[in-house]
Amino acid sequence: MSDDLFEELADNAPVMIWRSGLDKLCDFFNKSWLEFTGRTSDQEAGNGWAQGVHPDDYDRCLRIYTSSFDARSEFSMEYRLRRHDGVYRWILDNGKPFYRGGAFAGYFGSCIDIHERKELEESRALLIAELNHRVKNTLAIIQALARQSLAGAGAPKEVERRFSARLMALSKVHELLAGQGWQGAGFCELVREVTGFSVPDPSRIEIDGPDVKLTPARAQTLALALKELSLNALEYGAWSNDAGKVSIKWTIGEEGDRHLLDLEWRETGGPPVEEPTRRGFGSRLLLKLLPHEAGGTSDLRFAPGGVTARMSLPV
Repeated sequence: MSDDLFEELADNAPVMIWRSGLDKLCDFFNKSWLEFTGRTSDQEAGNGWAQGVHPDDYDRCLRIYTSSFDARSEFSMEYRLRRHDGVYRWILDNGKPFYRGGAFAGYFGSCIDIHERKELEESRALLIAELNHRVKNTLAIIQALARQSLAGAGAPKEVERRFSARLMALSKVHELLAGQGWQGAGFCELVREVTGFSVPDPSRIEIDGPDVKLTPARAQTLALALKELSLNALEYGAWSNDAGKVSIKWTIGEEGDRHLLDLEWRETGGPPVEEPTRRGFGSRLLLKLLPHEAGGTSDLRFAPGGVTARMSLPV
């Protein structure tokens, strides 16, 4: 391709294009780039283009460019570039090495203006942060009100502890979801965080299974279920003595066009277990609410050697 044809193609492309040679210095900018910056080719040549990069992005930008160039690898980076009117705009810059006759010859790059997208992302992040702050405050207020109400009504301390633990579980899963922009939560981390409040020592719990991302609703329901099992283990089961252990294992299987989380909670080494005479909130949650909400199945057994719970839920 002749230089004239290349420049004609580049100048009519709907993106900003640059090229650099073996010395890492830029030797070409298309019409869209020059119109955006309001500068000439001579001004942008070499490292002149970097004068338009925002000072806060400058070092990171050059570091990515230089390290990628030395490694002959593609790169993608976002930085602010000064427009012809002096306003800094967010740019997405994708660079890729090119070759002539099989020999490395430099880099081509294309850039697009993503400023509006970045502003929307920042606004969304601020909104989520504010929402998270308010929800956490609300949970704290509910916990304080419940503590005062239960104490004033003469409720047993066990009721207050369990209610507070349930709120803590919801608060923890809320933090996990907030960290992922409410797009879901990893099950491995959820198991560790929720059981971590109750397990007496890390050596007394075994957690084994592939990670899977849960929807917000599924994460919250499973967090409550695991918290109920943890509380029971701490007060009456495997964690109520000095030797008992809990094993939490799961696999991900397939049923038709959906994936199933098959989980087993197994307690060993605790005091002898007896079938409860009545079903509490935890049992009702595991045997009724969880299957109903998740569209799966669950089973809870009080064998003399320890409690075993099994759940099979779509994820």
